Amino acid sequence: MVPASPGLFIVGTDTGVGKTAVSVAVLRWLAGAGLRVGAYKPVATGIAAADAPGGDPLLLWDAAGRPRSPQAVCPQVFSTPISPPRSSQAEGRQVDDYLLRSGLDAWSGFDVVVVEGAGGLFSPLSAQTVGAELARDLQLPVVIVDAARREGIGRTLCCVRAARSEGLRIAACVFSEVSAVTDDSDSQRRVARQTADDLAELVPGVPVTILWHNASSFDPPIDWWQIAVAGRGS
Repeated sequence: MVPASPGLFIVGTDTGVGKTAVSVAVLRWLAGAGLRVGAYKPVATGIAAADAPGGDPLLLWDAAGRPRSPQAVCPQVFSTPISPPRSSQAEGRQVDDYLLRSGLDAWSGFDVVVVEGAGGLFSPLSAQTVGAELARDLQLPVVIVDAARREGIGRTLCCVRAARSEGLRIAACVFSEVSAVTDDSDSQRRVARQTADDLAELVPGVPVTILWHNASSFDPPIDWWQIAVAGRGS
């Protein structure tokens, strides 16, 4: 399927790498550019409802300017904080594979849509579907997020190559500073900057940027709209 609107599929190298913070920052950038922005998280676990305070769907909905509803942002929610297929099984239910894909239709007609996956590129979203397969079916370029920590080049480059082997286009790579810096902040940030610079040399043509802790903008800046448009239908 070719997406009705340009979009981005944001995925992490693992859980807890700052993927939601990056998704929120991208959504705010796009909304701030005057675009009508849709936000979609195909499935979420560990929350009671899509509009649960502090949950990812509500954060994404708010960052996009509160379009539609939190339920449109995330139509499948399960309360146990484990993988979606296991969480749904614990409730005597199962993830709807068709809805994983068709849920994006709620954002048809929007200028751009940001999709946040669950976990890593090969994390299971259902008993039949992993993140890479959904990104490929939705035909959206992927933004790969890793925490701004040591060995980021190896983790991110592994994910880039795995994504490309699945036929996915890489829209950008982001290192996210997931926690406040320590007294050795200059050293930590210097390592993060060097890591980003080195990765950029290994993935020519792919923007590489950093989202510092609690920052609202990326360093260096990225035109997320142009990246989404360039990746449409690829």
